[in-house]
Amino acid sequence: MSESEHLPAKSDEELVIKTFVDRIEELHPNIDREEFHNTISGYVQEAVAAANEEGEEESEDEGE
Repeated sequence: MSESEHLPAKSDEELVIKTFVDRIEELHPNIDREEFHNTISGYVQEAVAAANEEGEEESEDEGE
């Protein structure tokens, strides 16, 4: 299985973030959309990286 099959496509990730930002903007119309989007994107990238690292550690543990 290729790495691309394990990870969501960047466009899928971006679509989810955009949808989330849109919904938050409906609740808080005065939000700085670009800043909020960039902040959320950063959190998502950190979470994905952490999940990937955790998955690699679990794979290494299974090999022992």
